[in-house]
Amino acid sequence: MTHPARQAIIDKALADRERCRDWLAPLIANGQPKAFTKEQYRQMARAELGDISKAAFDFAWIWAIEQADRHDWYEPKVRTKETRQ
Repeated sequence: MTHPARQAIIDKALADRERCRDWLAPLIANGQPKAFTKEQYRQMARAELGDISKAAFDFAWIWAIEQADRHDWYEPKVRTKETRQ
């Protein structure tokens, strides 16, 4: 792969991570409770942001949680009747 092509892939991956992080940040900030499972948040992000890879979302998930210092969001959401798909 040529250098410009490789750089384009790297730039897209970073942009996707940043878009996901920016999308997640207000959902996590200010003591917001975790209303859905991580997978449901990923599906919502893909619906709003377009084709985002699982890897980009996973990276952004960790990034947003760490920035907000909301380690409670690492805990799995108990799947209730409302959160089942």
